[in-house]
Amino acid sequence: MRELLGPDAGPEVDPAQFASQTPDGRDAMGLLARSAPASISAQRRGFSPRAAMARGAAFLDLVVRTVVADTGRQADQAAMVANKGVRAYVRVVELPACSRCIILAGREYGVSSGFLRHPRCDCTMEPVTRRNRPTRLDAEDLFESMSPAQRRKTFGEAGAKAIQDGARISAVVNARKSMDQVEMFGRTVQVTRVGTGSRKKKRPPRLMPEEIYRLAGEDRNHAIRLLYKNGFLR
Repeated sequence: MRELLGPDAGPEVDPAQFASQTPDGRDAMGLLARSAPASISAQRRGFSPRAAMARGAAFLDLVVRTVVADTGRQADQAAMVANKGVRAYVRVVELPACSRCIILAGREYGVSSGFLRHPRCDCTMEPVTRRNRPTRLDAEDLFESMSPAQRRKTFGEAGAKAIQDGARISAVVNARKSMDQVEMFGRTVQVTRVGTGSRKKKRPPRLMPEEIYRLAGEDRNHAIRLLYKNGFLR
């Protein structure tokens, strides 16, 4: 971080102050120690010894990766706040990454803005200064660099296809926040209620990309018309 900030990096961050506890204020060693009770609890619920140990190991992996990444980001942000030459930061997302992180890639935030993340999130932040102007890779850039297999794994087969057909990545990802099944067209279909209007004014649900391609079949033009109609294209 100091390399990016340059010779006028300002006060140095004290690493020891960030290592004694987790970013949310809990005792780090105490949190790590909870992996053993997690294994014991799993075995008491009927898991085999191997499966119980695996659950404890998974908990430990979750904690370590999350705390290390959060601590690094916390220290970086403290360094940026202390340097008056930093006016903002850009979110840096490296593949492989989840869809929720990808749609935030390349966005600029105020230097004191909170960093949206999830467990095991490994996204980082790069300072924006007079000397350092990050090359921004946004969601579209990342999508173009992904292999077909990565696209299907991250966005689902229908979601990846919708994006390839021109759908906005954010529209496809956000639609999955509130998926539901309803009866339409004489069949049960997947829909979303995200982006359909305010809570006070109830509007019809939108078809999910999966249902759009199922309904359109081999008729790609019809699929594109439905993508427009349901707000995935504009």
